Parts: sequence; structure tokens; C-alpha cells
Amino acid sequence: MKTIKLFLISALCLFIHEVDAQYVFIPDQNGRPLTDARYQNLTGSPYFVDEWTNAEVKLADNNVIKPAEVRYDMVEDKLLFKQDNKVYEFSPKVAAFTLMTKNGNRTFLLKDDGNSESGYYELLSDGKVKLLKKNKKVILETKGYNSANVEKTVDENKKYYVLYNGAEKEVKLNKNSFLNALPDFKDQITNYGSKLSKEDDYVKLTAALN
Repeated sequence: MKTIKLFLISALCLFIHEVDAQYVFIPDQNGRPLTDARYQNLTGSPYFVDEWTNAEVKLADNNVIKPAEVRYDMVEDKLLFKQDNKVYEFSPKVAAFTLMTKNGNRTFLLKDDGNSESGYYELLSDGKVKLLKKNKKVILETKGYNSANVEKTVDENKKYYVLYNGAEKEVKLNKNSFLNALPDFKDQITNYGSKLSKEDDYVKLTAALN
């Protein structure tokens, strides 16, 4: 079983600290959004939510800040913030962040073990069993027949993982997959009486195991 190096956070600190001097905010050369040119004439959104939102951000040095305008770029897997109408990138990557969206707070944790699956994972359910989602967006480019125009569209790829006792396993959204990944909870999963079909159903199932 693979182990996963995750910055696990049950609740973000409520206090704001000054950013440590080693933490650097990097703007692009002209202060424009870092990904502006690439995302022109694009069908679909490269962001988790298009709007700039309030956030709580836990830095790599464990300090917490509360920037007013943050956006998560899911194509580049980068957290951006806006200040004085300029867009900046957090560098190094932050340990975790919570976006205050119109549909509620959404928390993301950094998995950084040096492989291709490193990046931000959404924490769907917390506790002794954690349910995580990696939602990766990519840009697909297609050219019509006998056309010089290139159409760019956003495609999404979702993967789910359970984390228990320090071990990570990928799961599908079906009961058998959860049974195979979490044998210690065989009885609870087998006897779970609620409907299991959508993502939210498995979020509730995982929460019931904690």
C-alpha cells in the first residue's frame, strides 16, 4: 500500500499571522493574470469557481492568512490571489486552503510526494477515514475539418481516494470499491442503509464510518 504525505488539517487556525519573510508572492511581469492569454477563447472554466472569493490559507510555515480575493486554477493546479488589480501566485505552494464559495466552504490539502499525482486534493470528509478528491482540468484543442480555427475546451478528470491509518487507496464510487479499500469497516459499509449513487452519498458514507 502506498503512503501519502498530506498536510492533514481538521480545522484551520482562526488567528491571522504576518507572512514569514521566506514566503514570496510572485506576480507576472505586467501584473496581468498569470494564465490570461492561455485561457482566451476557451469553452468551459479552468477555475474551481470563476469568481474571486474570500479564503483562509495555511502557508507552508503553518501561518494562516485570510486574503479577500483568491482563485484556484485547476489546470495549472495553482492558487492565485489578487491585490491592487494584479494577480499573484503563492510560492511555495500553500499547505491548505479553504474557499468561501456561494455553495459553502471547500477545503483543499496539498499532497506533495514528488510524483505525478502531487497537487491539491479536496477534502470531502474528515476524520479517521478521510475521503479526498483530485479534480484535474485539462485543455483539449481540436481543429475542424478544413478549418484553421482551433477550438479549446475544458475537460475534467475526477479521482477519489480514501486515507486510513496513513495508507491511501484509490476508490470508485461504488460499494464494492469501498469494501475492498476499507476491510476494517466491512460490516458498517455492508449494512449501510442509505442510497449510494452520487458523490454526496459516498461523502455521507465516509462520515458515518468516523
